[in-house]
Amino acid sequence: MQRRIFLTYTLLFLVGIIITGLLSLGFMQKSYMENTEEKLIANGNLVNLFLQERIKKDDLQSIDFTKLAHEYSEKISARVTFINPGGQVIGDSEVNAENLYKMENHLHRPEIQEALSGRIGKSKRVSSTTDVNYIYVAVPLIMGERIDLITRLAFPLTEINRINFMLMQNVMIAALCGMIVATILGYRYVNSVTKPIKEITKTAQSIANGSLNNRVYVNTSDEIKILADTFNIMTEKLNATISELWDKNTKLQSTLTSMNEALFAVDKSYKIMLMNPVAKTLFKIEDEQVMGRHILEVIRNNRLHDVLKDILNSNNVGQTEITIDYPEQKILKIYTNFIRLDMDPNRIIGVMALIQDVTEMRKLEKMRSDFVANVSHELKTPLTSITGFIETLKNGAIENEKVRNRFLDIIEIETERLSRLIDDLLSLSAIEHDRLHFTKKKIKVNEAIREIGDIVEGLAAQKEIKLVFELDGSLPEIYGNPDWFKQMMINLVDNAIKYTLHGGSVKVLAYKRYENIFIVVKDTGIGIPKEDIPRLFERFYRVDKARSKKAGGTGLGLAIVKHIVLSFDGEIKVNSELGKGSEFIIRIPL
Repeated sequence: MQRRIFLTYTLLFLVGIIITGLLSLGFMQKSYMENTEEKLIANGNLVNLFLQERIKKDDLQSIDFTKLAHEYSEKISARVTFINPGGQVIGDSEVNAENLYKMENHLHRPEIQEALSGRIGKSKRVSSTTDVNYIYVAVPLIMGERIDLITRLAFPLTEINRINFMLMQNVMIAALCGMIVATILGYRYVNSVTKPIKEITKTAQSIANGSLNNRVYVNTSDEIKILADTFNIMTEKLNATISELWDKNTKLQSTLTSMNEALFAVDKSYKIMLMNPVAKTLFKIEDEQVMGRHILEVIRNNRLHDVLKDILNSNNVGQTEITIDYPEQKILKIYTNFIRLDMDPNRIIGVMALIQDVTEMRKLEKMRSDFVANVSHELKTPLTSITGFIETLKNGAIENEKVRNRFLDIIEIETERLSRLIDDLLSLSAIEHDRLHFTKKKIKVNEAIREIGDIVEGLAAQKEIKLVFELDGSLPEIYGNPDWFKQMMINLVDNAIKYTLHGGSVKVLAYKRYENIFIVVKDTGIGIPKEDIPRLFERFYRVDKARSKKAGGTGLGLAIVKHIVLSFDGEIKVNSELGKGSEFIIRIPL
């Protein structure tokens, strides 16, 4: 700004000097020309006055006008020419007397024509005799009522041009000196004017960058002082407003971040106005800049967009439950409400949505429902058998020893089955309840696994199954519940033996890798279909229900194994192929 003002000021001053110089030069040139003409006229009249006195004494024909022309020319510093009324030159200060006849007749010269009419003639042109540009003044010599002679004086314009050049030179020097002085004074003045503006601009930039405590200090008493004071007042109000907004925004962000539910708001154009981190995590949104973008561009879920669209179109808010498939399959419960302006409650500007991810809740509800149904079924089946056989015995079959003994054996088997089921349910409940609160004890892995081998060795021998244990001799101790650990191993090895055909093999491996202990139970049994592996550890889930019941299983063994593994902060994986066997891999961190 300072440069622009200074350049504008300098340009205007320069234009003013040029215009003033040109006008002054023109005025001086005109004045000098007029003075020169008046001087020539005065000298011409004076020469004519002397000639009148001379003519009164002598005859006109006897006067040597060439000599007089030279004498007067020296005295008045101008060319002097005497011309008779016929236009013939009878004397000239620039031409000798013997050469006068060579000069052409001047009768038709404009200044001579004007002088012959009784007025003073004036003209500017190049002389055909001397080839010099002159200003001519012709003064008629009137004796009585006739013109006897014309005295013409000429002043060379080259001299006038030289004088004009000197005048122009002086004007330019004066203009240059004035320009230098004006530039220095102008720069100081512009600097004094723009310095407060620079201060205001600098302070405004620092405020824009966040330094709201800066103020402008100006020592002037003009409008800039008023501007600076107004600017300071505006800054204080802005600082207070921003502080208040920052405080409110911090509280809002803290509230939104602390929420466990997803929350977002959209305007009537379905552009996002607000979204908390939980919502971004729920919909796997990685982009931080989501404000102002269309909801489909950010969340990319048509079902959610349709819900919001229906709310805005029907003005019907409340709660609804939807299932989405992207970014992953989830069940969401959505609570919605309108966003209204404080100053105009009747005006709706958007919709606020609170979202709860109820996927796990619905899964647990389904698992609980399935569990109740499975437990009821598992309990009802043996109880029905026992009740039926008891009624049969009461109706007289008890008298038949053979029938009675067979029915009592069946009742005993079903009773043992109920007992195993109840024991497994109690074990599972105890593991789930005490998994995080039980007292941990040292477990020597190799010794515990060998004890399990002694327990199941008889079962393997009955089916001629080769039972192999490959244990790392330097396995470190782990901490946990020793009884649970043994039950976990019994369930895995017992299952492997049950589902391995006669003459097969079961291998148990234990080794240490990367601060973890790995336990592998591998068999050559019937295998597990791939589609059943994800549900393998669910309660009462059986791959082959008929075969499982025939083998005496309750459907809770692997669910118990999973919860025991979790009590050790470990994980369990399954690899299996139909007809080739299964492999259960347990990782327990040290």
